[in-house]
Amino acid sequence: MTSTLTDSAVVRERRGPALWLRLNRPEVFNGINQDILDGLSAGVDAADADPEVRVVVLAAEGKAFCAGADLRYARSLANTPAPDGAASAGNAFLHRVRAVLDRLETFRKPVIAAVNGFAVGGGLELLLVCDLVVASRAAKLGDGHALYGQIPGGGASVRLVRRLGLSTAKHLMFTGELHPAERFLGTDLVVDVVDPDELGPAVDRLAEIIACRSPIGLAAMKRLANDAHDTPLPAAVTRELEASALHERSADWLEGITAFAEKRTPDFPGN
Repeated sequence: MTSTLTDSAVVRERRGPALWLRLNRPEVFNGINQDILDGLSAGVDAADADPEVRVVVLAAEGKAFCAGADLRYARSLANTPAPDGAASAGNAFLHRVRAVLDRLETFRKPVIAAVNGFAVGGGLELLLVCDLVVASRAAKLGDGHALYGQIPGGGASVRLVRRLGLSTAKHLMFTGELHPAERFLGTDLVVDVVDPDELGPAVDRLAEIIACRSPIGLAAMKRLANDAHDTPLPAAVTRELEASALHERSADWLEGITAFAEKRTPDFPGN
């Protein structure tokens, strides 16, 4: 099934079991503004409400995936009081960015990034909250904040270190340089790099594979994996054991072992 819903900042496209959310401000290299954030939030709401959606894919229109925050928009907010008077509108915008990124990172369904062009600054931060990143050979990735005297506000200084290690993260942040996506293949950032015309089909195939798995099983594994960085090993293993025991009460668990015994492909109901 394929269907498309378009608003001013995000194109929402249903492709089989996946909901594709395409950033749709190509004239400014998909710079992040309030409309982009609202579109992403609405897209996640739609994916959450639809049990037929098993995977979310973040992609982009035009030649860039995302150039980060729209700096013209950010500048216009810098000295504008927030509605509640507690902080500048710029600070409120950063808090909104964090809320959207945190939601994507903890969303119960797998999130794949399909990176067609450069992803820099906030665009890289968007990739860092995705579960899997598939990139075109034409894609270039980097932090970029240092180029314009900025510092990360969407989590890059933390998530880059956790994904790539301290020295590599510092190199990306200090230089602001962009690097071909292939440089990150085999790291904890990019899982596959394909020819530009193969990006869509490659992500479709990956989404189809993931969509065949137990959705509640995937949600549990995502939660456990995300928490693994911050949890001591004994506590993390105990948490996994508890989650496994709980999962054994589910219809998906029973369907899996029944399908194995009957030598057929399981059809997980998602509960």
